[in-house]
Amino acid sequence: MELYTRIEQVLRKLRPAFSREVPYEWFVLLLWGALLNHQPAAATSYLNSLGLAEALYGRALHWFNSQAFEMDEVCLRWGQWLSEHPQVKTLKGHRVYAGDGIKICKEGRKMPGVKGLHQESEDVSKPEWIRGHYFSALSLLLGTGKALFAAPVALKLHDGIEADDVDSKLTLVDKMAVMCVHLMTKGSHAVLDAYYASAKVLQPFRTHGLHLISRASIATVAHAPFSANPEVRGPGRRRKWGSPIKLRELFAPLCECSHAQVWLYGEQQHVYYQQFELYWDSPDTLVLFVLAQLPNGKQIILLSSDLTLTGAQVIEAYGWRFKIELSFRTLVNLLGGFDYRFWLKSMDRISRWPKNLVLADFDDSFQAHVAGKVEAFERFVNLNAIALGLLQVLALELRIRIASFLSFLLLLCQWHRSSSSCLQAYG
Repeated sequence: MELYTRIEQVLRKLRPAFSREVPYEWFVLLLWGALLNHQPAAATSYLNSLGLAEALYGRALHWFNSQAFEMDEVCLRWGQWLSEHPQVKTLKGHRVYAGDGIKICKEGRKMPGVKGLHQESEDVSKPEWIRGHYFSALSLLLGTGKALFAAPVALKLHDGIEADDVDSKLTLVDKMAVMCVHLMTKGSHAVLDAYYASAKVLQPFRTHGLHLISRASIATVAHAPFSANPEVRGPGRRRKWGSPIKLRELFAPLCECSHAQVWLYGEQQHVYYQQFELYWDSPDTLVLFVLAQLPNGKQIILLSSDLTLTGAQVIEAYGWRFKIELSFRTLVNLLGGFDYRFWLKSMDRISRWPKNLVLADFDDSFQAHVAGKVEAFERFVNLNAIALGLLQVLALELRIRIASFLSFLLLLCQWHRSSSSCLQAYG
């Protein structure tokens, strides 16, 4: 009963995102369906898990296309509630977010946004090319010590559809930067993958008072401070950049490096590092570079726009990024958060390896249908993301109650197994 009451308390905080009561009530019902579901994820499965009649399937399906609310507003209010949670993870007093992208295989021939995607992975079980959707995700870190979760704030479909000429010029890096600026609180740190280590992210972050922590390429070239000599004046404009420095050449022997014990990837590790403040994306603003040498001998270069952090703090913070990978795994394998099946009948069958869908080539009616279908995709995914976030919050707030319940289930399973053995022995 306590778990039920706490979930209802949290969901009431999201009520202002809905203009009418009925869509909000269906949101609560579908979310409970996602939490209680033990079948393949789908709207019908959510109704079955709640014991609702099949006659309500049409109304449940209508919720994914309703115009009474916007999922972006729901995610914004959900993120604001998470940011005020007492167990939010902080770094020097500021919240920490983790962001990344995920590619989801989709074979639908009448599904907007499906395109050929290339997967770069060392996992041989992953095919090099897939047809599917690309989602950008932003999560807020919650917890302390070993109990650390990446609670999803929002997921957006960021590839496969070009709405206009401006949208066609925006890269995935640009869209992630816009997403972070819109959802993150001022002063927060975003821990992103090396793909997002770019001036396209750093510049809007500085404008809005945000900080970036990321991994840089091993071939990164930075610049030393430039000091102009007033006695030397050659032709052309004055120089702005100092001498280029190849960071991979700055790695020193371990005996000359600073070292620290940091909590990295779930365990305490001894890490050697060096730190430098150099110019990289702008000749006017310094960036902190941390050259780390891990216990396995691997050398990595990390960067931070927050110059007040120490090298050890940057290394440990970047280690928190893998928590979003665990959230992705839970969404895919446990909740089925990407198992949506929404088709667009008016859409022509796409080719085997499609490219971006350019909406400018179609009329306004078709563009509106595509926008509605994309909104349905994002509603299904974010419904499950909020469900995952609620489970993570409950695991932090009511861990003793949940641990006791799990112990009871374990004892029950052991008793059932021993009873079955006895029945078989004396049967």
